[in-house]
Amino acid sequence: MSFSFIALIPVLIVFIAFFYLDPFKVVYKYKTFYISGQPRYVTLNYDYVAMETFLYNYPTYKYNSFIIGNSRSRFYEMDKWSKLIHSDKCFHFDASVESLYGICKKIEFLDQQHVEISNVMLVIDYSTLIETVNSNGHLVVKHPLLSGQSKIGFEFVFMKAFCSIKFLFAYLDFKLSGKIKPYMITGTLLDDIPVDYNLKFNEMKLNVFEDSIKIDPSKYYNEKRMKVFYPRDSIQKFYPEVIKAEQIVLLNRIKAIFKKHSTNYKIIISPMYDQMKLCNKDLVNLRNVFGTENIYDFSGINHITSDYHNFYEASHYRPHVANQMMDSIYN
Repeated sequence: MSFSFIALIPVLIVFIAFFYLDPFKVVYKYKTFYISGQPRYVTLNYDYVAMETFLYNYPTYKYNSFIIGNSRSRFYEMDKWSKLIHSDKCFHFDASVESLYGICKKIEFLDQQHVEISNVMLVIDYSTLIETVNSNGHLVVKHPLLSGQSKIGFEFVFMKAFCSIKFLFAYLDFKLSGKIKPYMITGTLLDDIPVDYNLKFNEMKLNVFEDSIKIDPSKYYNEKRMKVFYPRDSIQKFYPEVIKAEQIVLLNRIKAIFKKHSTNYKIIISPMYDQMKLCNKDLVNLRNVFGTENIYDFSGINHITSDYHNFYEASHYRPHVANQMMDSIYN
């Protein structure tokens, strides 16, 4: 046996382990990616999860209404939204760190597949508007059906993540021990928080957090968690201008499809704990494309962002906040 072949053995073992274990669930087909009431364990690519779940379920449910956005859009509950739009054919089309590119590609995909697009709620913020091309990294790269990337190239992104010493060590330790250990819960490696999942809507809820807050808010907002709720300036600050020529092109492509389908659409600019506000020029551009009556800006200093109890942490607001915003928009 040659030295070169011996040197390749560890690589082959890792390669076989990746395809056999499929930790990111991108190799094989799955009816559901989550089991309600159980932890997610490995953080998956939510864009891929949403696309695969849509493809599997559409023949049954014939979705016509979509909530599209980043992880903040997950907390807009379908029980509430379906009543406001008078349709139960609803689907969460969310993605981690969703981009304007990803939103445009999803809407174009629905149009190309001749899916009825009756209602859309876009949940965006400053970060959503930045990216106009496919994202990099296994948690944010777009589904090949959206990006046009080859399946092999797509899976190679996940192979690289699997080969990370930090992830590989933690994942194999978890597989062997069956336990999520404290060191594993860093840098979106592994997760031991149980989630409540509705396959029909592709809806994920964190009832474990909500129950904890309802029982004893002081226990949830403890000294350790309060460290993320840093003090803010009382003077309103604005994000730099982000909507340029590339963004305008994508926004107009989205608007053209909405017009084609006579879509009832609403665009929500999320309230963020940092209390930064979308700049006026970006807001004008959004209104010029989609109409002032369809843009709802909750960014900046307001009654939502002023109270840390409205947030799980500095990045995600809670479902009751989403419910309040939906009420103000649709009623």
